[in-house]
Amino acid sequence: MGKLSQRVSTRKKKLTGTVDDYPLVHIICRDWVSHSEWMSVSRGKKLEPAKCNAVGRLFNKTKNKIQTFSSWSEDEDGIEIGSIETIPNSWVVEVKYL
Repeated sequence: MGKLSQRVSTRKKKLTGTVDDYPLVHIICRDWVSHSEWMSVSRGKKLEPAKCNAVGRLFNKTKNKIQTFSSWSEDEDGIEIGSIETIPNSWVVEVKYL
């Protein structure tokens, strides 16, 4: 068998523009709740998904997901982002533009 070689780029891709080009949003979404303790069936049926809140800069929205970032750095080559949150669209209850 031959070896599979692949060139891996160490260059980071950056966002273009300034941070103000990425709107600040407040996302309300649902998330699962799990418990590992013993409980009755009736108590288990009362469990509800958690209501979660996220605030960040919107940088990607597709049919399946919405992505925000909450930390960044800028230089002459663009914006590098961190603290990225990826939320399934099916979990999103509301998106408020701030």
